[in-house]
Amino acid sequence: MTYRVVALDLDGTILNSNKQVSENSKRVLQYLSKPEFKNSDGEEVLVLLASGRAPYLVSPVEEALGIDCYLIGYNGGICFGRKSEGRNTVFSHSIDNSNLKAIFKYVEEHNLFLNIYGDGIVYGIDKLELAEKPRRYSIMTGATYKFIPSYSTLPDDFTPAKCLIILDDDKECDQLLETMRPLFPTLSLVKSNCMNKDYKQYYVEFLEHGVNKGTSVIDFCKAKSIDSSKVVSFGDAENDNEMLEQSGLGICLANGTDVTKSIANQVSQFTNDQDGVARELVKLFNLPENLIQ
Repeated sequence: MTYRVVALDLDGTILNSNKQVSENSKRVLQYLSKPEFKNSDGEEVLVLLASGRAPYLVSPVEEALGIDCYLIGYNGGICFGRKSEGRNTVFSHSIDNSNLKAIFKYVEEHNLFLNIYGDGIVYGIDKLELAEKPRRYSIMTGATYKFIPSYSTLPDDFTPAKCLIILDDDKECDQLLETMRPLFPTLSLVKSNCMNKDYKQYYVEFLEHGVNKGTSVIDFCKAKSIDSSKVVSFGDAENDNEMLEQSGLGICLANGTDVTKSIANQVSQFTNDQDGVARELVKLFNLPENLIQ
């Protein structure tokens, strides 16, 4: 198969454990993105960064790679075009107000910390007993918070692309996800995680019904008139599962979760700290081996 789109998760995939892009990854993706490079069908290769992060937290990874990318944020909630195209909105989905109020009610009753994403800001309730959760999230992702005294201070017509509950335990996350799914049948609930050498967090994410990285890849391909079989995607965790399934080839890195490895078409022998993405792309596109140093 000749691939036209390279879809990349960020944390645990194209980013190493220090939340950085390696020099090998830069060289390989810059080579693929050169105007003169074409796949075996003579087509330009498009790079799509697909993350649960807010778009403004995805763009620094694009800058670190040194290439012009399409950006998917909020696990499929929104997609922006490349800088060279004016960073236009390719598509967007948001949580309606009635669902949003139900989420607020649940987290208040169970004293859970909720991230609410809108207008380039992460909103959160200012609660001293939960303050460590957003502090660690900010350290790991670079997110900037605007703390509010209550959810009622948000505008009545506020419709964020995504919300998420921050948890510190994997099993607690699984249990909460199982409990909440039947309570929110008109929303898409997704498990994700983020970790560095110091911290680990697990998340229950709320998205508009049917929205995930997989549907976002399909929407992107429709917008660009590309067959989804020409997408190769890379991921490591549960929020990547649909993307790996919907792509022509879905590759899970060696550091990925067991669940994600089980649904991937292929499991790399390399982790994100061993330049797994770069090494697999060199093989797939028959690139010069000296790009990996």
